[in-house]
This record gives sequence, C-alpha cells and structure tokens, in this order.
Amino acid sequence: MGTRMGIPSVIFLWCFVALQSAPNTDAFAFNKPVTFSQGRKVISISHHLTEASNAKYGASSSSPMQRKMASISSDDDGAAAPTKDKVHSTLISNMYTFTGILSALAWIITAYVALSFHPDPKFADCTLRHNVLTMSQAFAFPLPVAWASFEALRKGTKNNHTLKGRTSRRLNLAVAAASFWLAASSAFPPAFAFGYDLYSFQHKVAASIIHAVTGTFALVLALRSTSVGHILRGLMNSLWNFGPTSGQRNSSLYATGAAGLLYFTIQPIVSPYPLATIPTILGKRLSRPASAFTLLGAVIAYCLKEERNTDDDDDSIIRTTLRRGLAWGTAAHLCLIFMKIIGVDGGGLIFRGRGLWEVYPAMVNVPFAAGVSFAVHAVLCFGALTKEEDEDAAENE
Repeated sequence: MGTRMGIPSVIFLWCFVALQSAPNTDAFAFNKPVTFSQGRKVISISHHLTEASNAKYGASSSSPMQRKMASISSDDDGAAAPTKDKVHSTLISNMYTFTGILSALAWIITAYVALSFHPDPKFADCTLRHNVLTMSQAFAFPLPVAWASFEALRKGTKNNHTLKGRTSRRLNLAVAAASFWLAASSAFPPAFAFGYDLYSFQHKVAASIIHAVTGTFALVLALRSTSVGHILRGLMNSLWNFGPTSGQRNSSLYATGAAGLLYFTIQPIVSPYPLATIPTILGKRLSRPASAFTLLGAVIAYCLKEERNTDDDDDSIIRTTLRRGLAWGTAAHLCLIFMKIIGVDGGGLIFRGRGLWEVYPAMVNVPFAAGVSFAVHAVLCFGALTKEEDEDAAENE
C-alpha cells in the first residue's frame, strides 16, 4: 500500500523539479489532463502543473505552442459560421443580380412595345429617328440608376452590417416601391397611360410578375432588420431632413437634386397632360410609369447627400457605385434633351425645321417645368461627376 501511494508522489515531485528548472513550459503544455488511478481515487497532475506554471511565469502567460493550439481550435470552432454566412450572402447577392437583370429586361421590352409606334393618328408618321430617340430617352436615365441601386445592394451583401445599414435599407425600400409601381403600371396600363392599352395579355402578366417578385424580395430584406414603425419614423425624418449635411463636399448639390427629383416623381402622377410628361419626356404612354426610376434617382441622391461612414470600406464602395450610376443617368438624359432642343429630330433652335414644336409639343408647352427639370438633372450631374475625398485619397496612394 505504501509503495502504491509513493509512486504518484515520486512522479509528481520529479515533474515539479523539472518544471522549476525548465526554461519554458512547452514540455508540460498538455491538452488533456494526465491522471493516475488508485482504486477509486484519481490523482491528476495537470492541475498541479498549471498552478506551478502560473506561479513561475504568471497566470496570463502562454507558450508559443499553447497559442498555436488555441488559434487552431478557434479557427475550427468558427469555421462553420462564416461558411454559412458566406453561402447566405452569396445567395442574396445572386438574387439581386437575377432580379435586377429581369427588371431591366422587362422595362426594355415594355419601352420598346410602347414607343416603337405612336397610337395617336396625329403622330402616326413619326420617323424611325424619332422613335429611336424616344426609346433612348426611356433607357438613358432609368437603366443607369436601376443598375446603381441593384449593384450597390449586391455589394452590400458582403457585409451584414452594411446590408442592414441606412443606405441599404433606403435603397431596398426604394426598389420595392419602384417595382410595385411598375408592376401596377404593367398590369393596368390604361390607368397609367391616359387610356392607352398597348400590351398583350402575356406581356402584362410576365412584366407585372417580374416587378412584383422584385419588389417583394427587396421589401423582405428591408424589413428583415427593422420594423414597419421604424420605417415610417425614418421616412418622416428623411422628409424633414432634406438639407445639406456638413462635412460633405457635394451635399448641397445632392440635397437640391434629391428634392427636385422627389417633386418630379410626384408631378407626373398628379398632374394632367402635358405637365405629366416632365421630366421623362416620354409622352402619355410611359411618363407616369417612368416615375419609378425618378424615385430611385431621388433616393440615390439623398443617400449621397448623407455623411459617409469613413470607418466602413464597403460604404465607400457603395457610394462610388451610386455616384457613377447617377452621373451616367443624368448625363445621358441631358444629352438627349439637348439634342432634341437643338433640332436633331427634324429641326429646333439650331437646325432648321419644325421638329421640336411638332413632335415634342408637351415639352414645348410647359417650358418652365422643362427648364427646372433640366436644371435639376444638371446640378446632379455636376455633383456626381465630382469624386469624393476618399476616392481621391485612394487614387493618390
């Protein structure tokens, strides 16, 4: 019995002496306790070794081998969660790409069907040049701002914090509102096109479903990190916060443009012809449905007006995407309007002919509204073409 009790004691004494003379404790960095059994009594030396090590080197010290093993263990424990989050983010990113492409195709086909001919006999003799210019007007501003919205949201999926941030939430709500508006205008064209019914039944069903699914997808993501009450409060706060933000280079330009585009979003909906054709210059057929893209432009300008988050690299990437889309859209819109004014489509202020007055009577009959719209887009174009400070710093590095 004495011999049995002495063996563990000798082993413990030997380990303790070795620990006191060793330069480091790597040799005793056991991952599992070493025990010796004596009948029902279990004697563990790992606890004694740990206490001895702490007494000599400090309780918070750890050997390189211990730190290595802890790092490996931490990586193994956290490997599953990032993989799951990455798969989820990839799925959402692909959905943004998929719905964005389908929405763009639905709008392109709708614009082609509606604007490739004129249902009014008075304009039945419009040339192919006029139809091409009018269809180009339907693509010039809507497609770039739609691309910027979906692309910014897609990039925001790389970071859950960014996806749930204010900019992503505003963009999701804007995409949802615009998509539902386009779905309604596709399903019930006479209510949005002054009585014109230009689409087949199949076209109405397909376009309305595409836009409705897109709107639902964006709305679900917007509501995922907030509540309806919070959204309503945020909307009211945004309406009372259209002023410029201090510390932002082009905040006053974006604030002016956002307020102007918000006004021109509402004007076509509530105004009679010809005022309803401003700012899109798409006549009775598509001016009201195109208000969806004017709303997207207003929200993009409002997001750019806000002070950027300098601590979030993803926020800078999203802002750059929004700025580029707004710059392309406003520049293309202004170029087409300028071409029509100078008389590319059969005559105008510079080229000889009566084309401006004959084929664009709506724009000519409301010169003040058309001029204000032109100025709003020009202000936004100037602001969007100016790079922000963080982009300049990135290029100088």
